[in-house]
Amino acid sequence: MVETNKPEIPTIVFVEDSAGDTQLLEEALRVSKLDAQLLNISRGDQALRYFEIKESARDLPPPHCILLDHYLPRVTGGNLLRFLRASPVFDKTPIYIFGNQADYAYLISQKRVGLETFISKPGSWAGFIDLAHCLMSAAKDCEDDQDHPAASPRT
Repeated sequence: MVETNKPEIPTIVFVEDSAGDTQLLEEALRVSKLDAQLLNISRGDQALRYFEIKESARDLPPPHCILLDHYLPRVTGGNLLRFLRASPVFDKTPIYIFGNQADYAYLISQKRVGLETFISKPGSWAGFIDLAHCLMSAAKDCEDDQDHPAASPRT
C-alpha cells in the first residue's frame, strides 16, 4: 500500500555559478540530514526562464525557498530578485540574495534588498552548515504557509 500522507520534500532553488559553493551547500544539507531537493541553476538567464515558466504554469507550485547569487552571468541576482518580487506567484516564497558585504551596501543603496533578504557568503564550513539550516527553516515555514523569519545564519 502506498502512503499518501508522506510530507513533500522542500525544493530550494540555488542560482549560483560557482560549482564549489553549490557542492558545499549540497554537502551541508546532506551532512546535516536535511531532506531537501536542491536545484542549482548556474546562469541568471536560465534562472529567469525557469521562473517565467513557474509563473505561467499555475498548476505547478513555486519552490519553497530561493537563494540568488548577486553576481551571475547575463542576468544578475538583483534583476532576478526584482522579477520575483513583482510576481504574485512568488509572494510567499522566501527569497534571499547571496553576496559579500560590498554587495549588500550596493543593493541597500539601490533599495533592492533589506536586512532580511541578504545573506553573506559563508567563509567556512560551519557557515555553510548554518546556511543549510537557515534555508531549510525558511523552506519549511513556506511549506507550512506561515510568516517567514528573517535570514540570520552566522557567517
